[in-house]
Amino acid sequence: MTPPKGLQIRHKLFAVFILSNILLIVSMWQVFQWSFDRGFVSYATERDRDFLEQMANRTANLYVYYDDWYFLVQESRMESSWHQTKLENIRDLIPPPNTPNLDLIYPSQYYRQRFLLFDTDKKVLIGKSRFSDAETHPVMVNDQTVGYVGLRSIRELVQDQTLRFVRQQGEAFLLISAFMLAIAALLTWPLAQWLSRPISSMQQATKKLAAGKFDTRIAVNGSDELAKLSCDFNNLACTLEHMREARKRWVADTAHELRTPVAILRGEIEAMQDGIIQVTPESLASLHQETLHIARLIDDLNQLSMHDMGSLNYEMEDISVDDIIEQTVQSMTLPFSEAGLELVYEGPSNSPIMMNGDADRLHQLFSNLMSNSLKYTNAPGKLTVKLFRKGKKVTLLFEDSAPGVGDNDINRIFEQFFRVENSRNRATGGRGLGLAICSNIVDGHQGSISAYHSPDGGLGIKIEFPFN
Repeated sequence: MTPPKGLQIRHKLFAVFILSNILLIVSMWQVFQWSFDRGFVSYATERDRDFLEQMANRTANLYVYYDDWYFLVQESRMESSWHQTKLENIRDLIPPPNTPNLDLIYPSQYYRQRFLLFDTDKKVLIGKSRFSDAETHPVMVNDQTVGYVGLRSIRELVQDQTLRFVRQQGEAFLLISAFMLAIAALLTWPLAQWLSRPISSMQQATKKLAAGKFDTRIAVNGSDELAKLSCDFNNLACTLEHMREARKRWVADTAHELRTPVAILRGEIEAMQDGIIQVTPESLASLHQETLHIARLIDDLNQLSMHDMGSLNYEMEDISVDDIIEQTVQSMTLPFSEAGLELVYEGPSNSPIMMNGDADRLHQLFSNLMSNSLKYTNAPGKLTVKLFRKGKKVTLLFEDSAPGVGDNDINRIFEQFFRVENSRNRATGGRGLGLAICSNIVDGHQGSISAYHSPDGGLGIKIEFPFN
């Protein structure tokens, strides 16, 4: 099923970069406006409070002289009427009215437009703003409040006048931001392509791997997460390639192992049918021997496949390892003696070593290892089995005498169907599955198994189980 086409990673990265820049510009613009407005208004408000005290003192002196607010209200009305007349007769040169009292109150013409006057009940006498919306200061005469002077909020004037400058600066800021955004877009697109290139390479390599090309590898550059992912991909491809080769080799080896006994059976049966070989107990015994060989091979293959699928059951219980070893040694003593080999067991002399395991599987493990030495050790020779506890592990050593195993083969003896191409691989050898089964049994007990050169000139097998 083909997935729907959509935005590629480089497009998404490009969009993320552009949106991030736009968000940054908008945020900077908002912070700029907030900072300017807050700073400017705070500065102007503090200055207004200083001037309000001066205006209150001047207004108090006028109130003492006139004993009411009527004179100021009249001058304010005259001034408002003059402004209205001037707007209606804009071409006429009408002289402004005489307002000496109001002129005495203002520190500058700037405050003339903002001046407010309230009575003792906080009702507005001059101006149009409410008392709660204005910055005010009481007018005191003989320690009594006779009214309030105030100024319209600086914010109203800022919105009408000062923010024109802010708006102009903002427009310039936006133009500069748009120019920088265009430059960022030109630089971001190649950067997005560069960042997405390893992912595109991995996508193409994954398609090849899915098509069965397990020799596909990705060039690893750098040490970031994508580089580590490339290393993991290469390891996966290498593992799949090895598994494919192992599967091919396993199928070929299985077919080869089954072909020989089947060919022998077929030849002997056809000879009996043609009358070349007489049907005797000896000939039937030969056929029976070949069928047993095939049966053992099939049983071994079945056991290995069950272990690989995880369906091989283990009945774990607390057992004494030295008891199982002693029983196995006793059962193998006679075959070793008949083959001219000595079987020596060195175990603990004080207390038994207990561990959690499957007694039958462990007996099979020890029997396979002893049978392997029995088949491949030249007479006269010997096999030494050692059991001891070291730290939190139970250790077993199986060391036989010559012949040994070469350095190139000693690490491969646990592979399925692997046989050493030297004197250990003689006609009496097995099917190449015994040590592979031993490795699986050790894995089933969470242990480890390894091979080394025996001090007696043969092969040494070391097994370690967790002690519990």
